[in-house]
Amino acid sequence: ARAEALLGDRVPSDGSAADALRGLIDALTASVAADGEDAPSAVCEQQAALARLRQRYDTRFDALAAVRHAIDELRAITAPAAMLGQAPAALCAASKLRRVVLSLTEEGRLVAEAAHFADDRPGAARVVEQLRAEPIALEHPLIETELLRRRRATIVDDAQVHPRVDPTLMKLMGWTSYAAAPLVVGPRVVGVLHADRGPGERVDVLDRDVLWEFTSLLGQAYESASLRRALRHEREQLREFLDWLGARSGELTDAPLRLATMQRPPRRSASPPVTSAGGPRDDRVVFEGLLTRRELDVLRLLADGNSNKAIAEALVISDGTVKFHVNSILRKLRVANRAEAVSRYLRLLGMRAP
Repeated sequence: ARAEALLGDRVPSDGSAADALRGLIDALTASVAADGEDAPSAVCEQQAALARLRQRYDTRFDALAAVRHAIDELRAITAPAAMLGQAPAALCAASKLRRVVLSLTEEGRLVAEAAHFADDRPGAARVVEQLRAEPIALEHPLIETELLRRRRATIVDDAQVHPRVDPTLMKLMGWTSYAAAPLVVGPRVVGVLHADRGPGERVDVLDRDVLWEFTSLLGQAYESASLRRALRHEREQLREFLDWLGARSGELTDAPLRLATMQRPPRRSASPPVTSAGGPRDDRVVFEGLLTRRELDVLRLLADGNSNKAIAEALVISDGTVKFHVNSILRKLRVANRAEAVSRYLRLLGMRAP
């Protein structure tokens, strides 16, 4: 009200012209300075308050920017498990937090996955080992149980006497105060991050917000890495199928054209007679109608003791296509493994399996 009285009609109504506002601030400062003896001190107080506010803003902005940069570096890790393993160290490097423990939820318990202590690597390894041996049960009234429900970061002060702090965790960490935040991936809470500034140090609101920003972005990065991994797996499966389809198409293209009558041919015996020359039986006759030509080639090479790689080189196909043919052979022969397939192959040909 006083500013409006001093400036009169010059007060802008829309508040959109930043340059005009700066000019009005300068005019208001000059008016206040000429208004009385206490005006300069009031102006100085306001300027000091603005400077403190600006410093807090800059500090917060820089802290959150450092966290985002740390997450960007973690995104370069393609394996989701490796990303979680590096997360505690990345958070310590990007903030004033000195000790970070990352735990995953498994069957109603918190099981330590990774930890980083800025000045005590053996201590971090010891804590992880201990927490894996004695996981924290997520039961009422633990703070971690409430975190999973509320899905927000929190600060725990006076941890030594806090009734909702897990005694085992308190004994291992020796906390004065700490911050904790849930790790949310998609619709599920998969873990919790605990962090502090070291023994005897207290965390503040900015530490909590930094931890929450980090865990929120880490959950997104972890989900993206998991999706990329699933897509890679699907791509490999599709590539193997396409290899098999190409091989099958080649067989159909190269196969001779035969005309047959509509009458069903007589059913063949499972054990055709031996050739008049006394030689081995024709495997194409034995397996005709059961295996494709390519599958028969693979089975013959299997019976000779060749590996998948050797078969792939002999038939000029990929290892994935060999695996596909082997699985098809096992299914058609109704056997459980390669050895049984070879044994049945030799038995049907009238040979003794080695």
